Amino acid sequence: MARDAMDAAPDLVDWLRRAPQPAPQWQDDACEALRHWCAQGETMLAALPPRAAWGEPERLLVRQVREAVAEARAAQVAAHGETLYRLLTKDYTEALRVEVLLVLAAARFPGLLPTPAQLAADAELSLHDKLGHELSLGLVLAQWLGQQQVGRHLMAAMRLPLPRAQELLPAYQAGQMLDLGLVQLQRQGRQGQLTLCNPRCLNAEDEELVQAMELAVDIVLLDEGSEVGVLRGGFMEHEKYRGRRVFCSGVNLSKLYAGQLPFLFYVVRELGLVSKLHRGLWGGGSPWADAPDLGLEKPWLAAVDTHAIGGGCQLLLVCDHVIAEATAFLSLPARSEGFIPGIANLRLPQYVGRRLANRLIYSNHKVAADSVEGRLLVDEVVAAAEMDAAIERGVASMVDLGSHGIISNRKAFRHATEPLEQFRSYLATFCREQARCMYGTEIIRNLEQFWMRRKPA
Repeated sequence: MARDAMDAAPDLVDWLRRAPQPAPQWQDDACEALRHWCAQGETMLAALPPRAAWGEPERLLVRQVREAVAEARAAQVAAHGETLYRLLTKDYTEALRVEVLLVLAAARFPGLLPTPAQLAADAELSLHDKLGHELSLGLVLAQWLGQQQVGRHLMAAMRLPLPRAQELLPAYQAGQMLDLGLVQLQRQGRQGQLTLCNPRCLNAEDEELVQAMELAVDIVLLDEGSEVGVLRGGFMEHEKYRGRRVFCSGVNLSKLYAGQLPFLFYVVRELGLVSKLHRGLWGGGSPWADAPDLGLEKPWLAAVDTHAIGGGCQLLLVCDHVIAEATAFLSLPARSEGFIPGIANLRLPQYVGRRLANRLIYSNHKVAADSVEGRLLVDEVVAAAEMDAAIERGVASMVDLGSHGIISNRKAFRHATEPLEQFRSYLATFCREQARCMYGTEIIRNLEQFWMRRKPA
């Protein structure tokens, strides 16, 4: 028989009081009490009326249960995280991507994470209706990344090339245009040209686009003949921009609102695609050494046509040379959308100072590329008709004197401004806070206020 939130309140208090505490020493059945307690919470929620009849009390009850479960799981990893990670990676001998690590952890330690069925059911719902199982993923990952040994090993594992990159490399080296779905990639001379091709959505980022971009970046980095990578947006089909190039319009907010962007999208993007642009591929050296490993990295040039919004602007912060057309603008409207703009909170102040960074992130401030503020984020501003020639000049400037000097200096810049320990610590904070943002109440309200009411039909 269904019970409303008022009826369930005493049970909630009793259930919260019985939250399991991590044992002092790890034991194989250490997660059993946690699993049992989590199942009791699910039983309590299952007794609520149908979701269509929920009011704010029922939604509050769901959030309280979900947050308590996530915190209990995170506490287990805080106490025994390295032991669990060693068991999953066979004592650090296997490099597992985040996606694989979490699936293995859920299977081997029932109760530590949501079940695949719970995550799959939530994935079918809009953001407003999700039960928030992914909050546990964020808080558990935050604990793992917060542990130095574990965090560094996981960060290194995410910088290994995707298996398919080696398969496609010969065709790329032969000069073929690779159609990777929403990305086209081709080597021309000494440059690898990566073109974003999501024309109906103005190159807005979703899982498909980011996965294709990471694959393309891997191929460029693996190819000895590509000395520079070039990022540019393709031509649009959208009525407002038809026939024009657009660099990137940030995250696909329609998919976000519809619940079609999982929490891991943000984590995988930063640890995979963006980290590879910024730090290159992991070379297999010690993941715990402070000195850069012997991996593969290249300088990157970004060409901004029309605009670089959100994630597009974030990409500029890890590129070595940025060219923008004179009428382009840049923005990072993360707060108005209800979440954290990736690693921009760490990197943006290095370029523009904290006050301007505040305005960009807190207040949806737009910066014209051809302005004093804009030139803090771009290296060169040209007329739209001159963009192709400017790209060629930029690539030539990078490679004519040898790209090794640029690579050595970008390593030195990273050591000075974003050492691995700082990056790891930031990622732990990012995972925790981004997960809380995704399953808080502000994001729905903000999306409805700033996006859904004004988006094109």
